[in-house]
Parts: sequence; structure tokens; C-alpha cells
Amino acid sequence: MSIERRDYFRVDTTLVMGWRPVSVDPAEEDPLLEINHQIGKALTDAACEQPTLSHLISLLNNKIDAVRDELSVSENRRRKRRVNISGSGIAFTTTRPAERGSEIEVSLLLPTTNTPVSVVADVVACKQVPREREEDPEQFRLRAKYQDGQEALTEQIVHFVSKTQQQILAERRHLTHPDLL
Repeated sequence: MSIERRDYFRVDTTLVMGWRPVSVDPAEEDPLLEINHQIGKALTDAACEQPTLSHLISLLNNKIDAVRDELSVSENRRRKRRVNISGSGIAFTTTRPAERGSEIEVSLLLPTTNTPVSVVADVVACKQVPREREEDPEQFRLRAKYQDGQEALTEQIVHFVSKTQQQILAERRHLTHPDLL
């Protein structure tokens, strides 16, 4: 008998996220990606000395990213989606297929830190979802596993999943035993 064991807990939740295939051609790269990485690093460095200012700058950067995403015609833009996420991978529904084994970059906006997190992942599976109506667009359920060597990023995701799981358990406890609170 085979017993499946997971390294991390998973939660179903809604996140602002986007994804794109990892480009082989550097000309196809997002020109603002490196700037966002630099902003994230600077905010992390300044957070200890100026936590309020760092938080404010992070919020403003996220607001600029959100406006950019809204104005973008790209399929790669971030938007709210239902996801199943853990510290080792993510699954979500998309209108674009991806080849099994291909590399993708997943960009997430985690509410626990309010900073964008971009992780590189390998596509484990991408299966077409049956349409409910004929006029509905094609949809695919994409599952991806984060690549090794991104421990700082995956730690942020683990923290988010843990907090989300705590909230879910607290809500369940309140619904089943409201007199305990």
C-alpha cells in the first residue's frame, strides 16, 4: 500500500497572482522585474530601522504594480485567483496551457507581507478542465512544484500558508463552538 506524504500543508485560498513561462530569450523578460527585486531587497534591508516607512513604500509599490496589471493587455498580468498552495508548490486554473516539465515563474502577492514574491517552478501537470458552457473559454488546471534553491521565497509562502491555516481553523472552531471565544 502506497502512502502519500506531503512536506507542507496545503490551503485553498484566493491570491493575487500571475504566471509566465520562463523565457529563454532575455529580450522577452519583463523590464521592471529587476527593479522590483531591488525594491524588495532594499525594503527588507530597511525594515528593521524604518518599519513604518518600509511598509508604506511597500504598499505604494504594490499599488503601482496593481495599476500596471490592470492596464496591461498581457496574459501574464497578476489578478485574483483561487489557488491551492503549499510550501512546495501551487495549483491554479488558467486559460493558457503549459507543457509538463517546463519552467514557469509564478508571481504572488502575499497578504502577510504585502510584497510580491516570484518563484520559479516546474510544471507537474496541466490538464484541460471541462467547459460548463460551450461559449466558456478553454481552461486548464496547472500544477507546479517550486524549484530548489529558493528557500527565502518559499519560507514566505510557508508563513502565509501557516497563517491562513490558523485563520481557517479559528473560523471553524468559532462556527462549531461559538461559546469558546
